[in-house]
Amino acid sequence: MTGDTESRRVLLPDDEDWLAQLMGMEEPLLMQLALNTRAAAAGDQDVWEMPAGLDGAAVHDAFGRLYQALPAPLRHTAANTGRSVPDRDRPAGTYTLRAPDGRYEYTPLYPADVDPGDIAVLAAALAHFRTALQGTDGTELADFLQQIADEWSEPGRHQEPDDGTRLVDSFARGLAVLQLPRQHDTEQLLDAVAAAAPGSETVPEQIVLTETQNDAYQRFMTRVSAAVTDGRHDYALHRFATS
Repeated sequence: MTGDTESRRVLLPDDEDWLAQLMGMEEPLLMQLALNTRAAAAGDQDVWEMPAGLDGAAVHDAFGRLYQALPAPLRHTAANTGRSVPDRDRPAGTYTLRAPDGRYEYTPLYPADVDPGDIAVLAAALAHFRTALQGTDGTELADFLQQIADEWSEPGRHQEPDDGTRLVDSFARGLAVLQLPRQHDTEQLLDAVAAAAPGSETVPEQIVLTETQNDAYQRFMTRVSAAVTDGRHDYALHRFATS
């Protein structure tokens, strides 16, 4: 926590697509941004000129605190996206979320306590990125974003060159899930999975939703899907466990 704001409880999905986007926020973008800021502070002349209000080291630190605020099962998924991990290797606190009749296994949800100040720092950085891509900030940030996008493009994949827009769009989607508004169905689901909240001594092996909670789950995951896919479609697979 930064010490300036109280923590806010959010509800986060154990969803590989979102967690991959979240991890992509740090590497390469925020790591390289932080290195540039520290090099500039050390007097290095061979650095990118950045907007005066963009402190790359502070942004990277904010991301680090948010990542550490994730429950252990989400950090585990984030570190193992794209891999098949045996159940025995999953961390304590992992549980199975099921539909009311127990027939369907849903993507689990986990409460997390995050610092709104850290989310605000990332949102401010995103605003800088957007302004740079519009060519109106008068610095070298846009060139920095394009070079990062070029260096980290997938080898062998045929796609249009990225001027940094796809990189920034992915950053925005990773952030969007952390910014989802807390609505009534969020409250219902926080109650439903309260046993998996921070500080819980014992997390049950499975949680079965009631019909009312199931309706809330469908609405909530529709918003998650819209955030992860930038509203292009309702990706139904986000609702179901993939492991």
